Amino acid sequence: MAAALLLTAVTAGAQAEDQAAARVLFAEGRRLMKEGRYEQACPKLQAASKLYQGSGVRLNLADCFAHTGRFASAWSEFAEAAAVATETGRADDVLEAKKRQAELEPRLSRLTIRVAKDVPGLVVKRDGTVIDRGAWGTPLPVDPGTIALGAEAPGYSPWTKSIRIAEPGATAVDVPELTLAEGGATPTSRDASEHHGTGESHSYWTGRRILGASIAGAGVVGVGVGGVLGLLAKSQYDTATNESGAARHNDSVSAVSAGNVATVVLAVGAGVAAAGAVLWLTAPSTGAAVGTSGTAIFLRGTF
Repeated sequence: MAAALLLTAVTAGAQAEDQAAARVLFAEGRRLMKEGRYEQACPKLQAASKLYQGSGVRLNLADCFAHTGRFASAWSEFAEAAAVATETGRADDVLEAKKRQAELEPRLSRLTIRVAKDVPGLVVKRDGTVIDRGAWGTPLPVDPGTIALGAEAPGYSPWTKSIRIAEPGATAVDVPELTLAEGGATPTSRDASEHHGTGESHSYWTGRRILGASIAGAGVVGVGVGGVLGLLAKSQYDTATNESGAARHNDSVSAVSAGNVATVVLAVGAGVAAAGAVLWLTAPSTGAAVGTSGTAIFLRGTF
């Protein structure tokens, strides 16, 4: 019971802190948008959206992206806002998000990356981020601007190219067949499978994961201490069973008290370890789209 209450309290506390931080960032982002400082406002709203999944936050972030010319990012965020609003029952936000997303459709730029020849371990990247193989050959929305493309594979010379994405329009880029590097050797199929990345480029050890690991570690230590206390209590009880009179009584009482303390320490330690595990598992993991959109400023005041 104590462990469950501790776990609930720690989880609720972390969520409350995240939401409080998100509200501050949201308010700051909206203030900057009202002042027309969209380039400064977008990072604030983006940080808020990572801490709190509210349709109001996402609608404002999407609008901010649109006013900075990042139309693909705005289009994607409006879709996310509609999904969140649907889950939370905000019908007005659903309609607004879908309407704004539809308005952006004609302004989208799309990029198609075509690979001439696949080779074992081939990785294609856009601005340093791995492009999933399933996205090859499909025209995907991207933000206008300069994009750095690259392709690499074990044993082959890498390929790079910089392209300019116009707004709006469709752009196709062909990744040529890679050539063997001097002295290079093609990898085995097993080697190739080990080189297929997921495209994640974010740091794994976020602050929340570090906190979770620290709390879990403290909990494990508590469990260990409780176990030692339990062994000492049992030893004292065994000693008491071989005694008589007042000595037996006193040692028995001490053994029971020590056993109770050991039980409490074990329970609390287990609860703390579980709380740390929850913080670790719920830690958030870690687009593209554009100049002023010309649309009216959307400042949804709802968080």
